[in-house]
Parts: sequence; structure tokens; C-alpha cells
Amino acid sequence: MHSPIRSFFLAATFVFAAALPGLASAHSLLLTCKPAAEGMVRCVGEFSDGSDAIGMSVSVKSYDERVLFKGTLGGDSSLTFKRPAGEFFVRLEDGGEHSAEVDHTDVKP
Repeated sequence: MHSPIRSFFLAATFVFAAALPGLASAHSLLLTCKPAAEGMVRCVGEFSDGSDAIGMSVSVKSYDERVLFKGTLGGDSSLTFKRPAGEFFVRLEDGGEHSAEVDHTDVKP
């Protein structure tokens, strides 16, 4: 027969293992970009758990990977830049395993 303690540990192990995929994705990096006044674009970054992304690196690149603009998110987790002519995408990186991208076609009011 199974002891109650062994059953408890088996159940706890199962619950923990089932929760691992959720824990691994619990801190996704999110990026939203919208048009701003006078031909500018404003992007805001944050983690999916609601924590800010202050100081994280932002690159605006052409489709051939040329860097058009580079900066960091400010104290309000945002960055504003002049909208490039032509096609581009915005990439936010935390310097580790997290990143997020927004394509120019998704920069809508």
C-alpha cells in the first residue's frame, strides 16, 4: 500500500511539473508601437507579469538588418523615434533570453 506521505509527494511533484510550462512563459517581453505626433512612433515595453522594461535596448531595423535607430526605454518604459521611410521593424531585447518585435505594418493608431 501507498503511504499518505508518499502519495502527497507524488501529487506535489505532478502539480509542480504541470506548472513548469506556465512558469517558463510567465515573463514574456511585450512591445507595442503606435504612431505619435509629427511622424514619430512611440513604443512601450513591459513584461507579461506587468513589470516595467526600463533601460532595455530597442533597435529599429530595415528588413536587410541595417540599424536605422538604436536607443533604450526611458523611465516610463517607452521610446519615441522618427518613423523611418519604407519597411522596418522594432526589436526590444533584455540582453538575455527575452525579445519582442513589432513590424511596421502593425504600427497603427
